[in-house]
Amino acid sequence: MPASLLALAAMGTGCNLIFGIEPGAQEPSSAASTGAEGGNSTMSAAGGNGAASGGAGGAGGGAGGAGGDMGSCPRPSCAAGECPVTQVMGDFGDNPKGMVVAGDVVLLANNDTIVSIPRDGGAAGPLLGTAGFGDPAWVAYAEGKLYWSNWSNAKVFSISIDPPSTSAIQVADVPPQDPMPQSSFGRLTADRDNVYWVTQVPEAVWRARSDGSQIYGEKVAEGGFLVGIAVDETHIYWSDFSGNQILRATKDPLGSPEKFAETNGSPATLVLSKGVLYWRTEHTGAIQSKRTDAPLAAAPLTISVDPDAIPASIAVDDEFIYWTVATNTNEDQRGEVKRSPLGTGNPVTLATGASYFYEIAVDCGYIYWNINNVNAHEPTVVFRMPKPSN
Repeated sequence: MPASLLALAAMGTGCNLIFGIEPGAQEPSSAASTGAEGGNSTMSAAGGNGAASGGAGGAGGGAGGAGGDMGSCPRPSCAAGECPVTQVMGDFGDNPKGMVVAGDVVLLANNDTIVSIPRDGGAAGPLLGTAGFGDPAWVAYAEGKLYWSNWSNAKVFSISIDPPSTSAIQVADVPPQDPMPQSSFGRLTADRDNVYWVTQVPEAVWRARSDGSQIYGEKVAEGGFLVGIAVDETHIYWSDFSGNQILRATKDPLGSPEKFAETNGSPATLVLSKGVLYWRTEHTGAIQSKRTDAPLAAAPLTISVDPDAIPASIAVDDEFIYWTVATNTNEDQRGEVKRSPLGTGNPVTLATGASYFYEIAVDCGYIYWNINNVNAHEPTVVFRMPKPSN
C-alpha cells in the first residue's frame, strides 16, 4: 500500500480522539468513512469553523475553475463534518495536475494522458484520443471542448467532449526559439473563440484561435514569473508570481498590460466566476478576490490567510470557494479541504487526511480532490465527497 494511504489508514476511526474534537465543535471535527466506490476510504470529514488556511509549495496546484459544465445532480443532505469521503476507482498515474468538471465527467491530466472520471460514480479510465501528445499538465473546459497544455513544451491541444470525439487536435504552439519554449506551471483557459496560455520559457502570455487554424500563438504580454490566467468578455487576466500582482489587458483590441490588483503573497492559479476573480498565493497562504468591475486602485478582499497552510488548488461554485491544503504545518502536516462563503472570510475545514492534497474540482453536488506526492512516485489517489447541505 502506498505510504499516503497508510497515513490515511492511520487516521481512520480514531480521528476524533487524535484531534480531540467532536462533530459540530468550533474547531475542525473528524469522522472516518467507508467509501463505496473504492473500498475502504480512510479520509476524514471535518466540520466546524477552522482557522484561516491555505496549501502547496512551488507554484503547484491548479484550478478546478468555476465548476465547468456542472450538469445536474441531487443536492446531498449531509452536514459539514458528516459527509462521507469515498475513493474513486481507477488508474490515475503518479503525477496528476489540472482537473476540471466537463459535463458528465471530471477530467484530469496525469503527465501521460487525460483521465476521465464519471460523475455517476463509475470507474475512471483514459479519455480516448488524448494519449500520445506529450505530457499533459493543465486543463481547461469551454464551449464543449477540453483544452490542455503540456509541461515540457508550449503546445496546446483540444478534443470535443460535447459532442464526444476521439480525435484530438493541436490548437497552437509558440514560435520556435532558443531555449525551447516550455509551459511548466503556466496555466491555460479558453473562451468561445480563443485559447489563452502561459509559458514560463519564455515568460509570456499567448492566445490563438481555438479551431486550430493558427499555427503559432499571438504574444499578449511578457516578463515576470507568470502562472495563472483567466478571461472574461473584455479582458485577459494573469498572475505575476514574482511581482505579487495580477495584471490584465483588453482582448479586442489587444491592450497594454495594467495592474489589476496587488496581492498578499505570490499569486498562482486564477479562477474567474460571475464577475469576480479569485486567486491563491504562495508564501503567505492567502485566498483573495476582486470584482472585475472594481476600480484598479481598489484593494482585493482577503478571504483567508495562513502561511502554515498554503493553498494548493482552488475551485468556485455559486456559493463557496473551495481549496486544498497540501500540508498544514500546525496540524501534523495533514492535508485539508476547506471552503469559505463567497465574499466573506469564514473558512471551514471539510476534510482532513494525509499530506499532499493537491488538485480540487467541484460540480453541483460533489467535491473532488487528489493526493499527489510527486517526490515519492506513488500512485495518485482521487477522492470525492458530497457538498455539505449547510
